[in-house]
Amino acid sequence: MEEKYSLNAETLKYIIEFEKNVSIGEEYSNKKLVELFKSSMYHKPVFDTYIENAINKSIWYAVKRSGKWALVKKGIYSKIKE
Repeated sequence: MEEKYSLNAETLKYIIEFEKNVSIGEEYSNKKLVELFKSSMYHKPVFDTYIENAINKSIWYAVKRSGKWALVKKGIYSKIKE
């Protein structure tokens, strides 16, 4: 039986794990976070079959839900608290 994965759940898990090693004030672009996510263990091949910007949107959603990032300018996030 094939395992089912939720893109939003996997990106949120990734962001929560990733931010543990990020200093307050460090900035990352959405594009960079997508690249890092794609090379992580949280990325599943099935996600590449989704619409082109699905991962971008999911990263944005995960950053927002985490509550530890602020939007510096469009597409750039900065870690704000531990």
